[in-house]
Amino acid sequence: MSGTSINRWPSHDLARALERNPGADLVVGMFSGPDGVHGGRGSAVVGDVLGAELGAIAAASPDFDGRRAARCTAVLTGPAGPVRVVLVGLGRRVDTAYDLFEAAVASGNARAVVSTLALEAKGALDAVAQGHAIGAWRYQRDPHAPATPVAVEVVDDSQPDSDSILARAATVARATGWVRQLVEMPPNSLRPNDFASAIAEFADELAPGSVVVETWDEAALGQRGFGGTLGVGAGSVEAPLVVALHIAGDGPLTALAGKGITFDSGGVNLKRNLGELSWMKSDMAAAASVAAAVIAAARLGVPGPVTALLPIAENMPSGSALRPGDVVSHPGGRTTEVLDTDSEGRVVLADALSWLAALNPSRLIDVGTLTDSGGVGSAFWGCWGTSDELARAVVDAGRRAFDRGWALPLHDSYVSLLSSRVADIANAPTAVPDSGQLAATYLRTFVDDVPWVHIDNGSSAWLEGEAHPWPAGATGTPVRALIELLTSPTY
Repeated sequence: MSGTSINRWPSHDLARALERNPGADLVVGMFSGPDGVHGGRGSAVVGDVLGAELGAIAAASPDFDGRRAARCTAVLTGPAGPVRVVLVGLGRRVDTAYDLFEAAVASGNARAVVSTLALEAKGALDAVAQGHAIGAWRYQRDPHAPATPVAVEVVDDSQPDSDSILARAATVARATGWVRQLVEMPPNSLRPNDFASAIAEFADELAPGSVVVETWDEAALGQRGFGGTLGVGAGSVEAPLVVALHIAGDGPLTALAGKGITFDSGGVNLKRNLGELSWMKSDMAAAASVAAAVIAAARLGVPGPVTALLPIAENMPSGSALRPGDVVSHPGGRTTEVLDTDSEGRVVLADALSWLAALNPSRLIDVGTLTDSGGVGSAFWGCWGTSDELARAVVDAGRRAFDRGWALPLHDSYVSLLSSRVADIANAPTAVPDSGQLAATYLRTFVDDVPWVHIDNGSSAWLEGEAHPWPAGATGTPVRALIELLTSPTY
């Protein structure tokens, strides 16, 4: 893999780590307290090596108070020359490794980094390594150009099995960066065929021979009954398609689906917010996350079988576009009256869910940037499901992977808000405002009795402005949660 290398150094080798990485940022966590800013174990180790009192340096910075998201820099003399020390706030205390993951992401290292953050909590190596590797990502205007190598050197004393931890962190960071790269790409550079090619290329790079990647064209979609995907893509000159990924194996099947709308104008129901249109290139973030998770899990040795379907299309207005009031059919014959062409994501996911549910998987997860994620804000993705056990497993996987989600309830009565006189169901309500709750209610009708969870990453996959620890733009969520779910023992 290209890009970031990650290594571990014991604290007594900090001086050697700095000598081996001249020009690297040295990241140190600082705490806030009633008596002002103070350092922890990392600060003490760095102070011994550099002969400096970091607490005094932090206190002298008028804008640094040690709170989370606080940051300041100082240049000190190191073993091999000047060292830029980056002080990051950790708040009053470190409650979980997630706090250190956020601090590492937010440290802003675009070059080599030597980090002492893992010294602040036992077992934090994975969080800090992932955080710095993910924080080092930058958009590449030429995605085929070799990435600039970035070295992440984590100072840690508590993990004897560090090689496997760091190898996994590198894979997760690479998958996250790949998702962010695609989500940031201009929509004229990532049409449906481009997206399909990028998925196949990433599978060849990260897990050669472990993932079978198929592309179903318009003819194949017609044969399989994917009327929702064909309808949504009908307004574009770019034909819709489905990318299918398979990992072979024995045992119960895990099935996934991801919404892959490479540009969402809203269709005939054109989006009213012109500012929102400018970032509708991000409406394929869910499909990218599912693809990256399956491919990364294959590299990490996930026990198959796993099957993922990614319906991919552009949602555009034209003379051939889907119209409000049109009816589309899905695999198995269920039909949808499309009352709002801007509620297209759930319509293409209905195709994938119908197909996958017929395979009788042991668990079925879909992801889509459908709404505001149930109102849980930019720090979480929301999820709904038919299985409390599976929902807990998905949320727990996100917690372990520093990719947080929140489970929300469904109620049978909500389906009455999506009734249709001409089809089995409508894709949007007429009597009440649309919501993530209703999108999940719609999708629920396509999964039969299969244990199922729907993840809405609409509020967290793309950020219009900076939201600690993430800069504006693509975050890659929930790819890390999905990798953790796929590679963990079955719930």
